[in-house]
Amino acid sequence: MSAHEELEMHLAQALTRTTEPEVQAHLHAALESCQELPTTLVACPACGAVGLPERIQIHDCR
Repeated sequence: MSAHEELEMHLAQALTRTTEPEVQAHLHAALESCQELPTTLVACPACGAVGLPERIQIHDCR
């Protein structure tokens, strides 16, 4: 299980265990944000650093 999948699982489990409307709203928002996160990491062809595509594009490659 990837870290992304594990995060989604924990958020979904927390959502099913609370009856507080405010907490449920925050957990729904967190799940939506989690689902929009990129899940693919890439490696820099020059130095081999691994990260999110948008971070690798702007990283300080030496």
